[in-house]
Amino acid sequence: MAAVEASIRAGLAHGIPGNLDAIMAHMRAGHSPTEEVGRIAHEAGVKTLVLSHLSPGDRAVADANWRAAAARHFKGEIIVGHDLMVI
Repeated sequence: MAAVEASIRAGLAHGIPGNLDAIMAHMRAGHSPTEEVGRIAHEAGVKTLVLSHLSPGDRAVADANWRAAAARHFKGEIIVGHDLMVI
């Protein structure tokens, strides 16, 4: 969530409209932390986990970082999805 907040703060500093507290409340309520997604995938017994609808979505966070967060609990294949990607 720290990378998300940093990205939002940067956007707000550059004139993107919004309120940090409201945006962060939305992010916590409507998005799952990557570590949690990895745990759920592990418990579900899936072989491949595809991460999508990532935030920040501007590639401010390297794919390796997304994978590492999910891999804390999930040991299968992890794919970081991007717009127009075909799997």
